[in-house]
Amino acid sequence: MYGLSGAVPESAFLCVVLAAVAVVIIYSVVYSLFQSKRLKKLVLEDSLTGLLSLEGLEVQCQRMFHLHHDEAFLLTEFNVRDFAFVNRLYGSEKGDEILKSLADVLRDEFAGKKNTVVARGYADNFYVVTLVEDNEDSALVQMELFQSNLQEHVGQVQNVHIILKSGSIICRRDGDAAIDFKDMVSRAGYARHSTQDSIVENFAVYDESMQNQHENEEKIENTIEDAIHKQELLVMYQPKMNLQTGKIEGAEALVRWKGENNVLIPPNVFIPVLERNGMVGILDHYVYNRVFKFMNRLQRENVPLVRISMNMSRLNHNTLEFVNELDILRERYEIDRQYVELEIEERFAGAGDDFLKDLIHRLHATGYMVSMDDFGSGQSSLNMLSEMPVDVVKIDQRFLMQAEYSQESRIILSYMVRMVNELGKESLCEGVETETHVQLLRDMGCRLAQGYYYSKPITEDEFKQFILDHI
Repeated sequence: MYGLSGAVPESAFLCVVLAAVAVVIIYSVVYSLFQSKRLKKLVLEDSLTGLLSLEGLEVQCQRMFHLHHDEAFLLTEFNVRDFAFVNRLYGSEKGDEILKSLADVLRDEFAGKKNTVVARGYADNFYVVTLVEDNEDSALVQMELFQSNLQEHVGQVQNVHIILKSGSIICRRDGDAAIDFKDMVSRAGYARHSTQDSIVENFAVYDESMQNQHENEEKIENTIEDAIHKQELLVMYQPKMNLQTGKIEGAEALVRWKGENNVLIPPNVFIPVLERNGMVGILDHYVYNRVFKFMNRLQRENVPLVRISMNMSRLNHNTLEFVNELDILRERYEIDRQYVELEIEERFAGAGDDFLKDLIHRLHATGYMVSMDDFGSGQSSLNMLSEMPVDVVKIDQRFLMQAEYSQESRIILSYMVRMVNELGKESLCEGVETETHVQLLRDMGCRLAQGYYYSKPITEDEFKQFILDHI
């Protein structure tokens, strides 16, 4: 008998096992649901600001687009100009505080509005998508005004100077096709980026003319790497001349793209595209390789070398590894560092950019020279002239063009040349095209000149002969 023997009935044991299994299953299901919910939150919500992530924004927008399929939406992307520099200047903790302040204002402004969603995307990109209830032009004006107020408010709260850049696009269905969210985000980003280097424009709208330009630039993005492999990108050389002796002292390496039907695509068409999408580093490496290879050839042919300047893109400003990579490539072709000069553009240099200063000091310590291109084209030139440790200052050609006809402009140019010289830097003026220009610059004490008066950009073989004729 079970009661007397103390044995457990089989049915009771089975119930215990089943109960235990049930508990395990229930726990697993609950835990899976919890983990799923947690994972979903991680994907759809930004952990720093508590706003929707870009993925979360897409989910919410698809719902709104479906419910209001015959109506228009305004999608706006906000971005802090040079946020990487802000992080370096104030520190990443302060950078996070700025991002959270931006999120707080966006949340306060739009969270209570019907058919409106706010999100943070990658890094310092923020998004607002709202249903256009009235006039589209009015909605755009209001968004531009809000952006200005947002910039001012966050700057005051955080006690920092920031510049917000924004791009907007009106989204609506194209016939029966649904709104393509990712495409709209891309277009808003393109509009925003079009203002990136502008001093006065901080807000742009993606319209038909911008769409045509966008499509042309996408073609460039899709073909540039193939063009590099096919060596369609030509490196040409424009001599730099000593104004007093008339002899060559160096040259600038310039890039031209020989496209379909041998049509030359100017650099101001394709280089900004590469700067925007991060591919400009590939172009830099291609140019360095071609220049060093050419200089090696000149050495083997016993042609005297002169200093060649090459562009150092903004992308390389952010990595100290650039110096090591450049040195490895230079050593491969056995070129002495004294013949290598790196150019930075004034628009990409800030007087308070300590990271760039450190990079220049490291280039100096390694044995390279550094020049500042287009000096005078930006806003903070005098400050940068005193703080940025460059060796050569290339004065923007517009000053020379104006000095030819204006006494006031001649005075300004003369003082610029004098300041550069007294600071112990080499002065070079670009855009020299006439004998009048040459005489004017000689009288001012400018040391070097570059321009069509001496030579247009020329091929390797033409430059080799130019060296032999002007050394």
